Amino acid sequence: MASYMSQTEPAVIRLGSTALHRLVTAVEAAGFWGSIALPPGYVLALVFDPTPVTIAALIGLNVACLVVGHRHQPRVDTAVLASGIATTGREGSD
Repeated sequence: MASYMSQTEPAVIRLGSTALHRLVTAVEAAGFWGSIALPPGYVLALVFDPTPVTIAALIGLNVACLVVGHRHQPRVDTAVLASGIATTGREGSD
């Protein structure tokens, strides 16, 4: 029984570690993209509800998103970029 527990324990730890890593990655990505998506909200807030509290809340939320998402690095699919560059190059030669 003890050997069974010793074999499954690393798998459980690995599973927990993987789940935690994915959660952290998702939260960082949400923060990163949130910091990009929030600034247009400033304009909307100025148009529809220009109270200092609303503006301060948006700025505070944006700063929080920046802090949380600053480590996120969006993946770039080089195959998609290469096909876009190749397509662009061919369009100009027609």
